[in-house]
This record gives sequence, structure tokens and C-alpha cells, in this order.
Amino acid sequence: MPNPALSTLDLVSLVMDSEVRPLDFAVLLRFDREIDANDLARGARSARNLYSATGCKVVDGRWSPLEPDCLEPAFRSLRQGESNGLVERFLRTPFDLASGPPLLQAWVGGVDAGTGCLVTKVHHCVADMLSVLAWIRHQLRVASDLDRPCSEPAAVVPPALAEAPPGAKRNPVWDRCAPLWTRPGQASSERRWTTCSFPHGELAGISLAESGFTFNDVLVVAALETLQEWNRIQGDNGRRVGIWLPVNIRRDAFEGFGNASSRIRVRRDYADGLDLSDMCRAVRSQVNLARERGEWVVPQRTLLTGIPVRFSASLARAYLNRPWADMGSAAFSHVQKWPGQDDPVFAGLQELGVLGAMHRRHALIFAAVSLGDQTWMTITYDPALLWPEDVAVIRDRYLSTVRAASRGL
Repeated sequence: MPNPALSTLDLVSLVMDSEVRPLDFAVLLRFDREIDANDLARGARSARNLYSATGCKVVDGRWSPLEPDCLEPAFRSLRQGESNGLVERFLRTPFDLASGPPLLQAWVGGVDAGTGCLVTKVHHCVADMLSVLAWIRHQLRVASDLDRPCSEPAAVVPPALAEAPPGAKRNPVWDRCAPLWTRPGQASSERRWTTCSFPHGELAGISLAESGFTFNDVLVVAALETLQEWNRIQGDNGRRVGIWLPVNIRRDAFEGFGNASSRIRVRRDYADGLDLSDMCRAVRSQVNLARERGEWVVPQRTLLTGIPVRFSASLARAYLNRPWADMGSAAFSHVQKWPGQDDPVFAGLQELGVLGAMHRRHALIFAAVSLGDQTWMTITYDPALLWPEDVAVIRDRYLSTVRAASRGL
């Protein structure tokens, strides 16, 4: 049986990877308890079998199973007291997809017994955030003896994608959003991050039917207002900002492992001075229109289809980086509802961080995940373009907008 081909979305992540903007991301789960590293390794082996693309290398645009000895180093147990910066160095090490797996993990035990951080580093060519959360959940359930381990590799079956409407266009308008103000200089491959959390309280219960918008719309508005205000205080009162927003395009919302997240553009095109509810409804109108028009469409045939990747990659990069395409001022994502978020294996989390993958036009990305009664927000940024004090201002502005929404909606 031939090795399965990467999907269109997988291939896009593969060819758009670069030294300056690596297309990998990471999930950092900091527990208030210590978990046995051998149990975690056992759970990881099971997850690689169940989601078998994570136990493969990439050869000529196809998934090729790795030998077992190549997979053993994919999970490592470290001790924070051994040296400083263990997590940072682990995350900074680039993937070698031609000879190693696209998902690597480290369990970093705390200096004090009874704590630890599970770091899952993933190349975007193999999975989106929903899929990685499913992978980690299975690992933790097997490690906790709640699920039986998967002992044999399953077939690689990418998620079935929704059908786009006729005439769908990925970038229906030519007007680009304002860039985010940054410090002078060139983009770097360094990524730093800061994670915060806030109780979402009644915001999570906002009903589209009753209010005309959702909790996610509130968080999108907070991002738009934050970015616009950041540009304003830097003296830029010109064009309106926008964000690059992911949409889940699975035919069935949570079925299938792999990449099934596309992007749409949401712009701050509403008038100044609106109250927060009307801002949220304006954003919801944009999202609905983008969905109806199929702005999220993923073509079945692309420059990558039927041509060896080594020949088509440069053409694909030129097309995907076309200057008139609008990727917004920054990227934003929020996983609000996902299978397993109430699973007891996630109990006792002290922190949930997401180190995001940035587009070459962006200096930062907001990535949020809701779990229990908290929403965890991580801002990943390029320190060559934004300084820690800049990001602190952006973070505080974002949180103050969310707190105002919580009081006023």
C-alpha cells in the first residue's frame, strides 16, 4: 500500500516553513502535580499509533513511517534543575521532517517535586490545534490508565473538509489592512511569549440566538481594539487594522486528525464610538459573510498537486506570498469548545500556553484556549520587532477590554 500523500493544507505548511518564520507551534501544559515520565512515554507511543502521521517522516510530499528506533527520542524527560532555558532550547531546535517525526515532546519536571510541564512541539504540516489537543488527551488518558493503549499504527486519514459554495474566493478584496506598528529592524527567527488568563464567567454563555454574537466575537473585538489602539498611541491613525482568523472547516466539527483550519480576514470596519455589543455584531456579520461566500475555501488542486514538491515549492511560496493578499495586521485564534476540555486528565493545570506560528507579515499572534472556567491567552512575538514592554502594553490593553466586556455585556 503506497504511503499516503500530504493534504493541500499539510503541503502549504510544509513549503511555507522558513528559517525566519518556522511553521511549528507548541502547547505547554504546566501541572500542579508530577506525572510519571514512563507513563507519559507509554501514552505518547499509543498516540503515535492512533494518529500515525505523527510517527512518520515526509518524503516527496508523502507520509513515510519511521522505524521504531527513530521514534524513541521523540519523547524525552528533563529536569528543570539540570540547566536553565531547557524549554526555550527545546522549542528553538528546528524540525528535520525528512528524517524525524513532526511531533516532539518533553516532560520537564519542576525544581520542586510534585510539578511539571508537558511541552508538545508540532510542525503545522501534520496537525492543527484541535488535533494536537486530541493527541495530548489520548496520551494523558493512556498514561492515567483510563484508556487502553493503541498498539498498532492506524491508517492516515485526513479530516474530510466542508464543500465551499460556487464562486468562492480566498481573498475577495484587494484592500490590505494596516500593518502593526513595530520597532525598526528585520524580522528574526526568535519567538518569545507571555501567557495570561482570565475567568470567562458569563461571557462563555453568550448566545448567538439571543445576543447576535458569540464569546469568540467578544475576544476578536478585544484584539481589534487593542491593535488599533496600539497603532494610535504610536502616532499611526491611518488605515484600519484587521486580524487573520482561523475557521474550522471540517465536514464534521471534531472528526479527523490533521489540518482542517483555514483563515479568513476580519477587519475593524465598524465606526468609532460604537458600544461593545454593536462592535461584536459587526464582527459576527463579517464572519458570517466570509463563511457564506467561502473565503475559507481550500482548493483541491493547487500548484503543489501532481508536481514534486522540490519543483513546485518556490512557485507555491510566490503565490501564497502575493503582495495584494490580505493577512491582516496580526493573527488570532481561540479554541473555545473542544472534545475533552472537561476531561479529568486536564485537572490541576497551573498554566496552558500556546507558542504560535507567525506569518512572515506578522510581529505577533494571539492564541487562546478555554478550559474549565478560565481562558488562557498567549501572545507570541518576535523580539526583534516588539520589545517585552511593548507586549506588556498590548497584553494589558487586551485584558482591560475583556474585563470591560465582562462588566458591560
